[in-house]
Amino acid sequence: MRKEEYLKEIQEVVDRGLFTDNWDSLGNYQTPKWYRNTKFGIFIHWGVYSMQAFDSEWYSRDMYI
Repeated sequence: MRKEEYLKEIQEVVDRGLFTDNWDSLGNYQTPKWYRNTKFGIFIHWGVYSMQAFDSEWYSRDMYI
């Protein structure tokens, strides 16, 4: 599939969607009840320390010592 065809297909899907690209449209979003009532969650935080390390996650600290 050529790039232009691919982008056209993406735009067609966006045009059929429930939301438009403005804050008023996004403000109408309702969080599903099942999501608000869940009791289990996972939080993953990626920071500078998650870079590729040599030997340990302290590499970025130790390279200045």
